[in-house]
Amino acid sequence: MNIMPTSESGSEKTSTPKKYALTASAVEGLYQHHNGTYYSRYSINGKRVVRSLKTATFHIAKLRHAKQHGLTEVARQAGVQTDSSLRTLGSIAQYLTTEINAASSAHRTKVMYRNWISRLRTHWQQGDFDTCLARNVTRATILELRTYLSEEALTLCGQWKDQRKGYSVAVVNQTLTMLRILLKTAVIKNVISANPFSEESPFGNPLYLPRQSRRPDIPSNDTLERVFRDMEDVNVEDIEESLKAYYIKQAEDSAEFARFLAYSGLRAGEASAARVEDVRGKFIIVRGTKTDTSFRQVPINAPLRALLDKILAKRIGGPLLGCKNCLKALQRSCKRLGIASLRQHDLRHYFATLSIESGVPIPTVADWLGHSDGGALLMKTYRHLRDRHSTEAAALIHLQHVQPISE
Repeated sequence: MNIMPTSESGSEKTSTPKKYALTASAVEGLYQHHNGTYYSRYSINGKRVVRSLKTATFHIAKLRHAKQHGLTEVARQAGVQTDSSLRTLGSIAQYLTTEINAASSAHRTKVMYRNWISRLRTHWQQGDFDTCLARNVTRATILELRTYLSEEALTLCGQWKDQRKGYSVAVVNQTLTMLRILLKTAVIKNVISANPFSEESPFGNPLYLPRQSRRPDIPSNDTLERVFRDMEDVNVEDIEESLKAYYIKQAEDSAEFARFLAYSGLRAGEASAARVEDVRGKFIIVRGTKTDTSFRQVPINAPLRALLDKILAKRIGGPLLGCKNCLKALQRSCKRLGIASLRQHDLRHYFATLSIESGVPIPTVADWLGHSDGGALLMKTYRHLRDRHSTEAAALIHLQHVQPISE
């Protein structure tokens, strides 16, 4: 293809970048580098921008150039300001950190997002994260990062901080989500024209790892009651007399915390934030700590009422529970009893399972748990229960058998 060089005749001057030449087709704003790659040049809010169209084929460049100008016009009418200071991932991350700190989100949510940025910076594979240009991040870059995070990145796991290779699927996807947010910000600020996360693979291969659905392994009522009683028991024979009362109270508080999780379905953070004044008649007010929609009121069932009566007899005000965590005590009891280790969140699954098995509608259980999806997550997580109940319900249907009409 012929390239029209920059020319000057009298007072007329073709204004082009020094390293670019106007294409022979004279498409306004379309330029070609000496290596063959086409570029799109446009202005927004008085600033001139040159973007690579990542192709050396004219008709493809022409289509991408037209699309870029359409996006530019939308941005211009929306009043978008081009910010040249946000060209690198480091500068965008700093901008987002300021936005996170100023947001009205819960403190733990802000900490979570800052941790995602820190993990992304630590394990970035394309040179220095802070100086890496946003426009240099491609689909291949993201796939390389995903592979490294899931297979090679050194991480600490367990309460003893054992080192192993590779993060869990959830952590890898969280880190990729933060990168997607950074690149989305770059698009909004008109630093890049498109987010690589929106690109489609010919094989339909998503950039995120497939989620691992974990079906909760819920213990029976008798087994869980054995765990709670074991948590309450303390062998004080080898403990100094002055410390016996302390250890007995610690064991009692841990068991009450575990029972509260199992009988209410609250998250551990919500349980630790509960206060005596939150117990109001037939309901308990839940101070949502995860999202704004998790602030709710939950009806008090019979087991929870018995537990609350015991607790309120000892406390006049302040925190409802005597501790903020029961994980170590819970796992120690499981180990002593020789049963599979339980997490605090498994007690929440226990509540949801028993509620569904008792015939409570799934949308109602979702409201009690503080889900804002109307029960979509519960339908997916507890599908095995739904299928079993569906089979049982089908057995209750009695249809009159109609004999076919004989000819």
